[in-house]
Amino acid sequence: AFSTEDWRPDMTALTLAEAPLATTLTLSDVPQGQARHLSRLGLRPGAALQVIRRSTGGGRIVSVAGARVALGRGLLAGMQVEVGR
Repeated sequence: AFSTEDWRPDMTALTLAEAPLATTLTLSDVPQGQARHLSRLGLRPGAALQVIRRSTGGGRIVSVAGARVALGRGLLAGMQVEVGR
């Protein structure tokens, strides 16, 4: 999980639901129960990604390691990302 000890002035931490489009992000935390599944999709802490589209119903489509991955709204709030890392 993201803690204040990890924070630097050049970073901004958000949930993936709050993340802006077309901005390079670094994934910092994923929901515990989904970590293995997300890791298989390339979504693991430290991975660089971009939100490329907001989908109907609140989901997001992200680009990670050259692949596009659709994520449902329920998963987004538990995924922490950092901007400017």
